[in-house]
Amino acid sequence: MARCAALAVALVLVAPACSKLREPLRKAGVVAKAPAATPSPTPAAGAGYVRVRVGGVTRLPHGGDAVLLVEDGKRRALPIFIGGTEALSIQLRLKKQPFVRPLTHDLLDASIRKLGGKVESVRVDKIESNVFHGTLVLSSGDQRFELDARPSDAIAVAIGNDVPIHVARSVLDHAGLDLDGTGVDDGASEDRPPPVSL
Repeated sequence: MARCAALAVALVLVAPACSKLREPLRKAGVVAKAPAATPSPTPAAGAGYVRVRVGGVTRLPHGGDAVLLVEDGKRRALPIFIGGTEALSIQLRLKKQPFVRPLTHDLLDASIRKLGGKVESVRVDKIESNVFHGTLVLSSGDQRFELDARPSDAIAVAIGNDVPIHVARSVLDHAGLDLDGTGVDDGASEDRPPPVSL
């Protein structure tokens, strides 16, 4: 119960930051030019998903970090609040800078490879109780596996393995931010705290 109360307080405190994410995104160059043409969704994602790219990790005005997933071919971004460890891992992987010793996502990558597996793609599938849920799609020989994962971990793994990231359209419609003020999200995302990745 105490954890739920703490989460509710945290969401109330960071809610005003959501409407302020557009300008940092513009300054960071995330929406400086139109994204490349949208590739068709992979069979692992399906028609109900859209391809996104990682726009970066941003520090929020009231503390904490958010990873920004930018929809290909459009001007929407999905902010997902993440922990400091995941933020560091994602930032290092975006810069292709290995840490001195293997971090958790490095260990996971090495384990998958050593066991003969391959990361195919990752997805952000849904929001339940204001928390994002994701999936890590793996293959080994002719077998395919889907593992439940926090989106922050799945995103770090996707970057490290250079595989596609897909987000369910329903998730992007519900929690995405309109980056250029065209009214794609009708401003609704500014009136509610975005979900977190726990």
